[in-house]
Amino acid sequence: MFRLVRHNIKKRIIMYTTMTSSSLAFVLEGLEQVIAFRAKVSVDRKDIISIKWFDEFSDWPSLLVRMPGSYLPRRIMAGSYWNREGWDFVLAKKPKGLRHPTLYNVVVIVTKKPRYKRIIICMDKTKANDIMSWWENK
Repeated sequence: MFRLVRHNIKKRIIMYTTMTSSSLAFVLEGLEQVIAFRAKVSVDRKDIISIKWFDEFSDWPSLLVRMPGSYLPRRIMAGSYWNREGWDFVLAKKPKGLRHPTLYNVVVIVTKKPRYKRIIICMDKTKANDIMSWWENK
């Protein structure tokens, strides 16, 4: 089984989500690929611990260090971020705050992998529900 879903969040963040029976991948395009310093982030289904939707997310364990990534307050937060608990991959529009940013309308995928411990992606709730039901229907 293979599904390809194109996301266009407010006509700014463009990516594809691919779901196979054994893995989930986010494929970035254009400007998002450049500012996130990644073309693709993927995780095997067996490595996923949980997938949750957040209208508002600000659960940062400590100071975040961009390595590599981009952050423009109130514009975009994208790329790899390191903290004491491990690596996060973030792609979010309109973050608020500097030290502990607040993100809106994100799906958070917690994994067993050290890189990336969490994958945090801005998307609409319907797409997030598709991903959550894919994972729950193992």
